[in-house]
Amino acid sequence: MDFQLSPWLIKLRIASSHYRALVVYRFIAAIVGGYLLTALSTAVLGVALPLQPSDAVLLAVSLSILIYACIFIYAFSVRSVAKVWITILLTSAALTALLAFMEEWL
Repeated sequence: MDFQLSPWLIKLRIASSHYRALVVYRFIAAIVGGYLLTALSTAVLGVALPLQPSDAVLLAVSLSILIYACIFIYAFSVRSVAKVWITILLTSAALTALLAFMEEWL
């Protein structure tokens, strides 16, 4: 007795595994990319806010929770996973350049 799957069931399994992979990629983008972008934005805010340094860092860390949540929501609201990664990486590069300019690393 030879068991064979029907063609539509094979297509359904392939589509299901493709969908699962896209969800995993979005989670990776949200967790890893969100952490990167949140850390950089917290550093920029800690330097840029016109407060005492301890108050600026405290406010930046407090805002980082909101920033991370917004990045996580964004990762699942955009249609393309590639667009999520491009947005996160370009924004991270811009924040890195801004931080380097503000701290006079360049």
